[in-house]
Parts: sequence; C-alpha cells; structure tokens
Amino acid sequence: MWIFIDSGNRSGLENMQLDEWLARVWFPETQQPVFRVYGWSPYTLSLGFHQSVNDVDVEALHREEYELVRRPTGGRAVFHAEEITYSVVLDATRQSVNDVYERISRALVSGLKNAGYNVAFAGTRQNFSEHYKKTSSISCFTASSEYEIQLEGRKLVGSAQRRYTREDGGVTALQHGSILTGPQHLHLVDFLNIDDEAKRRLKDIMRRKSTDLLEHKSVHFDREHITSHIKEAAKTDLAHGNYREQSHTYFQSRMHESGFSREQPQ
Repeated sequence: MWIFIDSGNRSGLENMQLDEWLARVWFPETQQPVFRVYGWSPYTLSLGFHQSVNDVDVEALHREEYELVRRPTGGRAVFHAEEITYSVVLDATRQSVNDVYERISRALVSGLKNAGYNVAFAGTRQNFSEHYKKTSSISCFTASSEYEIQLEGRKLVGSAQRRYTREDGGVTALQHGSILTGPQHLHLVDFLNIDDEAKRRLKDIMRRKSTDLLEHKSVHFDREHITSHIKEAAKTDLAHGNYREQSHTYFQSRMHESGFSREQPQ
C-alpha cells in the first residue's frame, strides 16, 4: 500500500524534516512507501548534504526573506521557487541507486508526457568527479545524470537520492527533486559567494543547460493539470493502483509525536 500526500506550500525546514522523517522513521516502522508533492513558502535555497554553506551569501538571501536549508540527500544547490517538488520513499534493498532513479523517473516522464510535454531521459552519464571541480557545479541545473529528465535537450528535473540502512538490514531510499515550472531557479546565482563575472557566466550556463515548463509556449501551462498527471502516473507506475491518500496534517502530527527534529544548516 502506497501513501500519497499533497503538502501544498511549506517552509524549507518543514519540507526537509518531513522527507527525512518519512525515510528514517515512517518507512522502517510501517513498510509503506510514500509519494509526496509539495511547494516552498517562502522561497528557499537548499544545499546538498555535503555542500559547503560557504558557497552561499547568507546575508543576501535573508535580506530577501528567503530561507536556507540543507537537504538530507546529495546533489548541488537549488533555489526552490517556481517548481513542483516531489519526494519518494521506498524500499531499495535489492535495487541500485540507478535502479531507483530509473523507476521513479519513468513515472515522472509518463506524467509529464500525459500533461503534453515531450520529455525524455538525458541518456548519458556525466563525469561528476570532473564536473564538481568547476564553479558551475555549485548549481544542480548545469549537468544531467543518466536518468534525469530533459525537455528538448535541456534539464527540466533535478533530483537527488539518499539511502538509509535499516535495523533489519534492508535499505530505504529517499529521492526528491524539482520539476521546474518557471525561470526563478536562475536567481540562485544572486545568492552565491562568487564574483559578478562568475555569476554572469553561471547564469548563462544555467540558461543553456536547463529549461522550465512555462518556457514551452506550445503547451498551456496549468500547474494543477500537471500535478494531477504526475500523481496519476505515480499511482499507476509506482503504486500499481494500490494506494491511499493521506493529509499532510496527519504526518506532521505523527512526526512531532515521534520527537523528530532537524536543525538548520551549519
């Protein structure tokens, strides 16, 4: 039995707390996988688990009354603004990282295609050890891995994954990602500790390497329409029709009852 949640817009800390709690507490206790969609209020800059907070001009971010959080997953920085965010928690005991990426991405591709967008897998493997040596690697949206999703050859969905070993020896995977619906993700560069010329170059790279649904005028943009197709595809391709809708309030209450907490990035 899969659990489906539409959380609406939440703070960055609330979103990351719930994702991590679902992976570390909920799934080990219930064995029920979860598919969640959500948004961010206020807009939030998130860092990958191992990424340095020194990459960020925190004062500039706070002047705009935006938040900063660290994700429990890896990957690079994302400015969460105009996007549909998804997260999936499932059993990955006999599945590789790429197996999980492919499984989830196929559901997202199906949903986005049904919504009218001609998306596809990136299809090629990026040498991330070399990529991370570049300043441009600060942003998630300058490179695509094999099973990330592109639209007309440019990155549309950025995802990251973390795996947790359970007491029973099994493995739980948490994967979450951003489906870009508008160009606001480009404002990431305004909050980075790099000089103006580096910001200009990085924004240019992000424009060339990434895209968003609003940019594609051939399809009428309707967020609810897109979200509904993504959820329906997940119910078919991931849950195989065996699912139950649950409220965000229920899980927020369960999380607080368990005493789970998560600190802001240091």
